[in-house]
Formats: sequence, structure tokens, C-alpha cells
Amino acid sequence: MSLTGLVAGVTKRAFPMAALAGASVIAAKSLAAFTSPDARPGSARSMEPLYATHRPTTGLQKAFIAAGSALMGFGDPTDGSHIAALGDATANGHFGKMREQMLRDPVGRRILKERPEISFTTAEWNALGKLPEGSFGRAHFDQMRRNGISWATRPPVRFVDNEEDAYMLLRYRQCHDFYHVILDLDISVVEELAIKVFEWRQTGLPVGLIASAFGPLRLPSNERAR
Repeated sequence: MSLTGLVAGVTKRAFPMAALAGASVIAAKSLAAFTSPDARPGSARSMEPLYATHRPTTGLQKAFIAAGSALMGFGDPTDGSHIAALGDATANGHFGKMREQMLRDPVGRRILKERPEISFTTAEWNALGKLPEGSFGRAHFDQMRRNGISWATRPPVRFVDNEEDAYMLLRYRQCHDFYHVILDLDISVVEELAIKVFEWRQTGLPVGLIASAFGPLRLPSNERAR
């Protein structure tokens, strides 16, 4: 191998690792101290959390979180926590389309009013596996069991600065596994990217657009063509 080829090979491998390390430092520093957007640097005054899992952040902190989580998600797309943080940090101000669609529908209005969460007891979950073949519940159960996924692994919403918006993002996140059944897609990178496009078109949330725009860069050329 020529010296030029060797340098190119090392650079190709080292740059993503350096980028991920830098992203981790940026994200950690941005999360280290939370002050309200109108507080001076170093002020002890902080923004009060708006809901149980809320982490108040400034716009600049959100930008650092988004950049760091995007880079880390690009390096390891199988870790959903990075995509969740990216979704949180970029979602503020982008709930209009989802809210409008929900308010136009009686079921959507009821969901916004009552704010139910998607969860199961052990008995309820096992009951899905006893439903008839071809039913939605059985297909969802089989898909989750086949891929070793738990319904309880969706991360909480942390960086959305409105309680109702935070609930809508949580609902969006909890419904993600349903889309695999509805669209008949598994959990490969290509299929997850296809679902992100679907989610973006349905909700208008930026995380779907960002993931579908940059995610294909990780794929080999034959997969990218799909």
C-alpha cells in the first residue's frame, strides 16, 4: 500500500472516532449547567422544570445537544438514545402540524385532553401473543419479540419546553414500533430510515428529515440505491 493510501485509510477511520469524542465532550458540557435563557452566565437563577422529566436548556445548549447527538447517532445508529436527544433538541416550535391534525379529529382531541401513555402490564403484553394471526396486536407482539425489543425502552422527553408538546413527542415516540407493523418494515438501517421519512411527512418534526437526509451516508452504495 502506498503512503498516500495508508494515510487516507487511517484518516477515514480516525476522523469519525475523533468527531464522536468531540461530540461527547460538547454534549456533556452543554448539559453540565442549565440556566434560564434570560439569566446571565454564572447566575444561580435557573428555569423551573415544566414536567417530571424536563431539563430546561437555552437555545445554544439545545444546538450543542442536537449537534452532539446527531454525530453520535451517525456513529452508532442502533443507539436510540442519540436520536431521541436529537428529536428533543430540534422539536421546539415544530408541533403545529401534529397539533392541527389531532385537533381536527375527535380521537386526537381526546388523546390531547386525557394524555394516555402506551404501556402494558405483563399479562396485557402476553395477551397480545394469543391474539389471532393477522391481527394488529399479534403482528406487533411478534415483531417486537422477533427483534428482541421491549415496549418500555423508549426514552423520556427532556428538552421540549412546553408540557403539551412534550406529551405529543412522547406519544410520537411510543407509536414508533407500530409503524413497523403498519408499513411492514423490519429494523434494518434502510427500513428505519424509510420510517423516519414517513414520520417526517406525517408529523413535520425535524428529526425525521435530519435522519433521512444524513442517515443514508452510512450505507454502502447498493443499499443507498434502495
